[in-house]
Amino acid sequence: MLKTNFIDVIKTLSKEEMKKFSDFANSPYHNSSKSVKKLVELVKKYHPDFENRNFTKEKIYAKVFSSEVYNDQVMRNLMSDALQLCYDFLVSESLLKDQNLKMRSILHALRTRNLDAQYDKNLKAAYAAVQKDHSFDFLYFENLYKLEGEVFLNEITHNRQEGVYPVVVRQGELLTYDYISKLINHIIDMKVNERYYSMKDSNSFTLKLFEGLDMDSILNKLKVSSEKEHSVLLIFYYRAMLSLNGKEEDYVKFKKLLLDNISLFNRSTNYNFITTLETFCIDNIKIDSAKFRAELNTIHRKSIELNLLKLYEEGTLHLLKFWNIFINSVEINQVNWAEEFAEKHHADLEPEIREGAINFARAIILYKRKEYDKALEMLNKTKLSQFLFKLSMKSFYLRIYYEKGDFQSAGFALDSYKQFLYKNKNMNDTYRNLYLNFTAIYYELLKMKSGEKKADPNEVKNKIDAVSPNLHSRQWLLEMIENL
Repeated sequence: MLKTNFIDVIKTLSKEEMKKFSDFANSPYHNSSKSVKKLVELVKKYHPDFENRNFTKEKIYAKVFSSEVYNDQVMRNLMSDALQLCYDFLVSESLLKDQNLKMRSILHALRTRNLDAQYDKNLKAAYAAVQKDHSFDFLYFENLYKLEGEVFLNEITHNRQEGVYPVVVRQGELLTYDYISKLINHIIDMKVNERYYSMKDSNSFTLKLFEGLDMDSILNKLKVSSEKEHSVLLIFYYRAMLSLNGKEEDYVKFKKLLLDNISLFNRSTNYNFITTLETFCIDNIKIDSAKFRAELNTIHRKSIELNLLKLYEEGTLHLLKFWNIFINSVEINQVNWAEEFAEKHHADLEPEIREGAINFARAIILYKRKEYDKALEMLNKTKLSQFLFKLSMKSFYLRIYYEKGDFQSAGFALDSYKQFLYKNKNMNDTYRNLYLNFTAIYYELLKMKSGEKKADPNEVKNKIDAVSPNLHSRQWLLEMIENL
């Protein structure tokens, strides 16, 4: 089978994209090589799998050049030209999707051709498009800034010096707001990595710079000039404060602001905002499980209502998003709703993980209905390679063996669980301790449940209190204590 970088790239094209690429290759404006045109039409027939005994470089070469004398250097050159054309196609598709860049390019062309009437008309349309509801994103201030940059050049071109100064002032304001919004996103990315991995930079210049900003003055100035822009930056700001400080008051402010202004933003931005709310709830479950699991379920239902389960409507559902929604509803005993959700939405996952995800979900549903043997059978069929899911599966093996009364299997599973925790060097120590504390309490319960040690619920409760809230599956452990 023919294997080249060109084939690797076009394998990733959808059926619709492959058709567009074929049209692109057949356009004299984009491609003047008849050989490349022939090649694209040939490989199109084998898309997307390219699994065919006739799909070899020698046979493709013979069809393109009508020659049975194969020349490897010519073939490599042809593939290189085709690859470059494919890159040009991908760039073209990307640029066409960037409406803001497209509008600015039109304005640039009209300005340099002195088409003033059309320039003014398109400039007005460009501002309306950037500020249109359901279109705002994290580049909102950047897009406005770049539009003002185009206006600046237009004023200079027409020698209207008196019109330059207010544009420069506006540019400076937008540049500041854009910088702050990007700084906020950068800080959030830093905090996410610090939370889940053993990485921290307490002397971060970026963080110190943000902490030194007089945000109240900046926000007050913006509120006077534009209520809409003030709302946008305020939402960005409270999102950052929520990530940095993790205070419930910031969560409440951010949530209210977001839901009041959610119609301003585009889909992907709202998806990220909703994810921020979910993350806060997940992080605080260890503090108050009942309260924050209930709140998390509210956010999950809101994301479904707003059709924000997926980052892109035509894209796939992220495995962690799917799992957080499912497992949280299970933990608050909304088992039927969880089952309906999993059965309906697992088809939205990437194809290679669908079976593993739905098998795991079905195993947990069976476990909750106390069909332990069937649950174990389903768990044994589950194949998921992601670390967090392996950890979660091991946790449910422990639960099932304990509740089933299979103490020997529980002991073996507990040893395997602890080794798994210690061997993963990239796991944040704080995160690891949540699970190690769970294993210690689990071991005490197991000894009491099996009769190896006299049952003393108060002793176990005291140990739970000593390590809380840094304890995984706290609610389940408390339930098992009540059953001793």
